[in-house]
Amino acid sequence: MNDRPISRRAILKAGAAIAGTLALGEWPLRAETRDAPEQPTLVVLWLNGGPAGLFNSADSFLASGAFGVTADNVRHLDNGLCVDAGSFGALPETAMAHMASIDFRHGLYPHADARAAMLERASRSQLLRMAAAMPGKAIRCAVVNSLGLPVGVATTPPAEGHITLERIASLDDARGHLPTVQLNAIRSAYGVPAVSTLIDSQCSTFAGIESLIHAGVGVIFAQPAYTGRPDRQFDTHHDDVGTLARDIMAPITPSLITFLDRVMALPRRNVVTLLTGEFSRTLPGSDHAPGGTATVIGKYVKTGTAGRQGPGGSPPEHATSPEGLWAYVAAALRLSGPASFGRNPHRELIA
Repeated sequence: MNDRPISRRAILKAGAAIAGTLALGEWPLRAETRDAPEQPTLVVLWLNGGPAGLFNSADSFLASGAFGVTADNVRHLDNGLCVDAGSFGALPETAMAHMASIDFRHGLYPHADARAAMLERASRSQLLRMAAAMPGKAIRCAVVNSLGLPVGVATTPPAEGHITLERIASLDDARGHLPTVQLNAIRSAYGVPAVSTLIDSQCSTFAGIESLIHAGVGVIFAQPAYTGRPDRQFDTHHDDVGTLARDIMAPITPSLITFLDRVMALPRRNVVTLLTGEFSRTLPGSDHAPGGTATVIGKYVKTGTAGRQGPGGSPPEHATSPEGLWAYVAAALRLSGPASFGRNPHRELIA
């Protein structure tokens, strides 16, 4: 038996190691949870107002140079996916190796109508439907930050089973039972001041989302843009050169890089991130398209595109309804019962 006292240096080193594992969500597992089933989580980042297709269908505009797209500011990925180099093309390699662009067409032009078509089916919330399809008895569905849901979408839709929408406006609400050291590590990762509790900025939004993932929330919705017009940040009319759209996306990209780098490495987790708005932008005038293109990132996503936008910015004629997008997301989450969303129309983009 060794009765030598433990040195202060050893204690500090042990504390640092524990803090590091907490920051990455890698606290040592008990034997009974080490082989637990993988837990799916859906994060919906809503780009309110509708982003131009320059971000995830960049090669649609290479020939014309529309939206400021040139051979020098795009990045070609696998299976025909071409993205904006400064935003989606700057994400972690792991994310770009599991990224797909999925087109959708709803035929609607007003913001409110198009939003409802994307986030609702009749009176039912697509967010709640997705949460109800997830395994487990305590799955929750959270709407994060001070921006809430976009105008046109019901704020109190009917419950799906026991699940209702929860508004999360502070990091104290988001943390659940997370230890303080882990919450502080998450704050630090996104540059959120230690004294700040409100989720009222882009950085605190991502910190809140990651906290909710660790707390076991199944579906998390947030608007990440705090620049542009408050009620429709990506409403970029007359932005045919794409300058305004890029300026709105630019502050989001660093936190998105940090977020994907951290959550895609979590053990026994399948975090799927969906970035979409109500539609894309047409030319000339960066006007409303009758649909758009969403970006889906997740460990079981196969990099590629379901179809490029036309040179005028509209989705291809063969694009599916928004329900097809949700069916694809359900497949990427590997839900055991995704039949409620119909058949996945893009099975070739699931690894």
